Amino acid sequence: MKKILGIVFLSLLTGCLETPKGNLPSISQGEIDMEAERQKRITYTKYINQMSLVKEIGYKINYSNAEICNKVDYASAITYANKYSLGEKKAKFFPTELNLSSKISIINIVKNSPAEKSGLQLGDKILQIGDYEFPEGKNALKKISKFFSKIEKQELDKIKIERNGQIRTFEFKKDKICDYPIILTQDNIVNAFADGKKIIMTQGIVDYAKDNNEIALIVGHEIAHNDRGHIDAKKKNTLVMGSVGFILDMMTIYYSGGTSGGNAENTEMWSKIGSEAFSVDFEKDADYGGVYYAVRAGYDISNANAFWERMGAANPKSIAFNSSHPATAERYLQIRKTVDEINKKNAQGLALIPNEKNDLKIDEKPTEKKKKKFNIKNVFKKKT
Repeated sequence: MKKILGIVFLSLLTGCLETPKGNLPSISQGEIDMEAERQKRITYTKYINQMSLVKEIGYKINYSNAEICNKVDYASAITYANKYSLGEKKAKFFPTELNLSSKISIINIVKNSPAEKSGLQLGDKILQIGDYEFPEGKNALKKISKFFSKIEKQELDKIKIERNGQIRTFEFKKDKICDYPIILTQDNIVNAFADGKKIIMTQGIVDYAKDNNEIALIVGHEIAHNDRGHIDAKKKNTLVMGSVGFILDMMTIYYSGGTSGGNAENTEMWSKIGSEAFSVDFEKDADYGGVYYAVRAGYDISNANAFWERMGAANPKSIAFNSSHPATAERYLQIRKTVDEINKKNAQGLALIPNEKNDLKIDEKPTEKKKKKFNIKNVFKKKT
């Protein structure tokens, strides 16, 4: 009885609440579902278009800098997936020309690449590359990645595909490029980072960039982190300083008789010190090298300093600025001077290669001093 009275009281109370006065048009659930699907198609089409853009810019920069990169390899310039790798429930909202199913299909081909010139198209289902027959299903992409990670990449690619029910085979020579592929994530946060092997960018940072030149500056910056050894250097610094902390923890445990030091407090603290050592210098070096990588690929760098200034002001916690990044004024001036340096080299017809600390300029060959032959008799020779 009390429960019934409570429901009646609640009904009377909610009836006293104010409601909006507008007499809105009625919308059926069917209409809502259709609109939701339309918006999802727009979202995933945008993702594919942006992925194609960053892949193209990344490929161009990697290709143009192959002669100065420390890590190069052959690249096919194609991206493939199936409905499971992109999300089984989301697959139907991707562009139909991608031809997504349980089989692996091509979802991107870099424009003007050897793969595109060979005649490969979006939506082609890959049956075989070389002697390796492509699997299909939920774990197909993992199996493919595992297989190709164990073998050396070859210059010649032979790909068997299925298109409109017909089996066709294409052969082409791959380009040798800097081996730092670009991955685009479906995140709205403005961010990009390097992990030593690849570059990860978000849709948010692509949205933030005003044009391809600004995207190229971001890609160049991250390639510089990878190629100039910053990631490995930071790992080494972390390990070295963490070892110092570990020794201190062991000493604390020993001299305290095991009553303290067991929480690895020193190891954690010194590891953090190591990871942050020279972080600002690494970022400045990435700015410097990144501008070179971008201009060598033909992108306009005249707005480079203004771009990073805008990035820092609008997104202080993103790629541009955090505690390990240079101050705004310093970064602005350094990048501007880097652009001036590149313009000067261009005017003088010099190669656009970053200056390194260990570049020694020797104008004249040093004169070699003749070595005197050692004679034991001279040791005991009387002075006159």
